[in-house]
Amino acid sequence: MLITTALAAVAVALFVIVVHPLSGASTALNLPWVLWAAAFAAAEAFPVHVQVKKDSHTFSISDLVLAAGLVLTIPGHLVVAQVVGQGAALLLHRRQRGLKLAFNTALFALTGSVATTVDAVLSAPISETWYWLAALAAVLCANLVGNASIFAVISVSEGRVDLRKFVEMCTPTVPAAIAAAAIGLVVARTVTSDPAALALLALPTTLIIVAYRAFTKANLQQENLRRLHEVTALLHHGDSHAALGEFLTSVRSAFRAEMAELLLLDTSERELPTVSTSREGREPVALEPLQDDTQYEGLLRLATAAGVLTTRAGVGRGGQLDAYASDRKLKDTIAAVLRTDDRVHGLLLIGGRHGEVSSFTDDDLALLETFSRHVGTSLERGRLEETLREVTDLKEQLRHQALHDPLTGLPNRTLYLDRAKHAVESAARTHDWPAILYIDLDGFKPVNDTYGHDAGDLLLRTVADRIRGCLRPTDTAARLGGDEFAIVLGGPIDRAGVTRVIERLRSQLEVPVDLGDGRMATVGMSIGIALGEEGIGDADVLIRQADAAMYAAKRSGGSTHLFYEPGIGEHTDTRQDAESELTAAVQNEEFVVAYQPLIDMRSGRPIGAEALVRWQSPTKGLRMPDQFIPLAEETGLITDIGAIVLRDACMQAARWVRSIDPEDELLVTVNLSARQLQHEGLVEEVRAALTESALDPHRLVLEITETMLMHDRDTAATTLWALKDLGVRIAIDDFGTGYSSLAYLRRFPIDMLKVAREFVDGLGRDANDDAITRAIVDLAGTLGLLTIAEGIETTQQQEHVAALGCDLAQGYLFSRPVDADMVMSLVRGESWEDIPGQETSERVSKAG
Repeated sequence: MLITTALAAVAVALFVIVVHPLSGASTALNLPWVLWAAAFAAAEAFPVHVQVKKDSHTFSISDLVLAAGLVLTIPGHLVVAQVVGQGAALLLHRRQRGLKLAFNTALFALTGSVATTVDAVLSAPISETWYWLAALAAVLCANLVGNASIFAVISVSEGRVDLRKFVEMCTPTVPAAIAAAAIGLVVARTVTSDPAALALLALPTTLIIVAYRAFTKANLQQENLRRLHEVTALLHHGDSHAALGEFLTSVRSAFRAEMAELLLLDTSERELPTVSTSREGREPVALEPLQDDTQYEGLLRLATAAGVLTTRAGVGRGGQLDAYASDRKLKDTIAAVLRTDDRVHGLLLIGGRHGEVSSFTDDDLALLETFSRHVGTSLERGRLEETLREVTDLKEQLRHQALHDPLTGLPNRTLYLDRAKHAVESAARTHDWPAILYIDLDGFKPVNDTYGHDAGDLLLRTVADRIRGCLRPTDTAARLGGDEFAIVLGGPIDRAGVTRVIERLRSQLEVPVDLGDGRMATVGMSIGIALGEEGIGDADVLIRQADAAMYAAKRSGGSTHLFYEPGIGEHTDTRQDAESELTAAVQNEEFVVAYQPLIDMRSGRPIGAEALVRWQSPTKGLRMPDQFIPLAEETGLITDIGAIVLRDACMQAARWVRSIDPEDELLVTVNLSARQLQHEGLVEEVRAALTESALDPHRLVLEITETMLMHDRDTAATTLWALKDLGVRIAIDDFGTGYSSLAYLRRFPIDMLKVAREFVDGLGRDANDDAITRAIVDLAGTLGLLTIAEGIETTQQQEHVAALGCDLAQGYLFSRPVDADMVMSLVRGESWEDIPGQETSERVSKAG
């Protein structure tokens, strides 16, 4: 109060004695002082806060207005306009009252009077060319006087004088004031010399202001996300008391507040409500039973209706919150209800914003509401420790699935390649060279074709178990796909050692496998072996050698093993013949595209299809993708095949669209291979296909696997964002079977998640598959992504995915892959019975 009184007295004296008699500069314009007051008010409405522990001060573009006013108006009018304009902004916009308003108003009067006085004193001996120096010095002096006044208040409140704080205050504000004043003088000089040039100055100034505000808003959003992550992560602490204390302390720190309080209700109504509190200078109190909840009941009613509440300096919404803030001697308070769906879990309250100038803003309310939603979600899932354990277990399951074959439990190709690479790199240092074995089962296909896939799967699982039992703990057995296996034998090992392992393998496979119902089967092995040695520092070399030796063993009649020797794969072999045949197929355009309908689970109608490539070989008939796609990937021909599929899919989808209402939803999905994603011309290929077919880009969905994304994240991100810019949609195929890292869902522009067939197969029979599928659908819903369930073959699976909330589905229950004309008939609304020569989807499903 004494400082405020002193400031006001000095300001009045300086104004009456010095400022009021001053005449305006020769450049002064005849503008009403009210316009200057409006400019000061606008400048004060957008301040920048500088926080110094419990206190804060602001600087704004009012220095720009002040500098321009020193040149363009009468000093007395300028000071009056500053006091009225900035004072009105504080009263009406910032809702300041009492001593705080009086202090700031006196400060405006003093700094305005100081600025006009200094400008008048310094401009007298300076020529008109250099008058701007006097104005800059005047603004600088006014800024220093303002800082000194605020520093005096801080020193009184803290009971000590620390000059370093004054320097810290001046460090950001003085340069900002000079910069703002310089801009104001440029505006003033432009007005006096060439007013029309203000239009040129307005454009870059507006752009700079807009860009700055956008940058600061984005910065604030990023900071709030970081705070949200850090603060809500504390809820997963093992000790609930410690977790709540740390949580509330972190929330209080995030909002720069004196107090944070959490009221928790027991939804079972068996226990009393509890309150947890963190207050500055005191130890946090966690889960203290609340005996008298009268005040909180009123707050809960208000917050439940409004979502969030606020009271600012005693002027707020809801008398209950005003009373709450008053009882705890808090100048302002914000509160948000903890709610999920239709259940209320409690109330989160923040009170006492640090600083005389700053108070809680609408952004603080939005951030608090976000915090409350996260806390409510955690409470909905039960005890925090149990939630953490479930999430950890699920993450471990997904990690295991990403690196292991789901059928046999053996490491998959990804983990196998990693183990092989590690073994070779380690041998380069220790000289304990490993051996690589490639195994192809002889006689598996007849078993699979004769007895069915279930019998084939049982045979593969039994073979995998027997292979595993023949190896040491340091060795690795993997299933690469189909009936192909691979083994890394840790070094040191020689031919004799490898031969002993192979003898154990053969003795195990000679024992017939019981397939049930009295059916027995025996399979052999064609094995290729590559021995590590000095000079081979790359695992890929050993892998290629083992692969070549295995094909040579296969050519020799099978059920044998060969060690790699130079030249073993150089002569024309089956693989080279297959490559030549596939190359000719691409040149002769022997590929056709089939389409498997996509079904909208809500309406039950087809809304598009997935494009599936087939090879119509003149000599071998129709060949399925698994018979040529792996070879196409290895040879690079997959990019040409993919381009054929993409063009056909876009052309056919455009036909379908023309046959329906343009407003109807219709999609066509196309798989991208790893080679295609790395292909430099992919984006242009997609653009050309869309242009040629005139298909709306949003109707094209490009499917990729998780593993493809993680091989080269930077390249994948660049390519996917470029595709997204075309307007197409991106789907993750077989989600949950790859890396399943939630990080890429933020980094990459994902629109859809496809629930893997492995999980759909186990719905209703395997609790783990149920839990994982539910988690994937919930995750997609949270992120605003669509979900597609693939491999629907039974009514039970259909009912399960529908109950879980999947958006789309496909599978033999609805239809096998069909030609494009059939899809057009379906999306047009015709039933299977209406299409001549076609079976119903039900009969096709049962027949297949």
